[in-house]
Amino acid sequence: MPEDNPNKRTYTLVLSIAFIGIGAWKLYERFYQEGEVETYQWILAAGLLALGIYQLIGLRKK
Repeated sequence: MPEDNPNKRTYTLVLSIAFIGIGAWKLYERFYQEGEVETYQWILAAGLLALGIYQLIGLRKK
């Protein structure tokens, strides 16, 4: 099994945090600020949020 590259872990961590931040921001705008957000945008935001959480869980298991 190959060694885990610390640069790859850092890159994954940064992307996970970015995905969670973007997803949470759009969902906050849609549901709490009653902003005009298209349906596809908040569905994609929920997907980004889920992907970010999934990646963080994956990092913890390694």
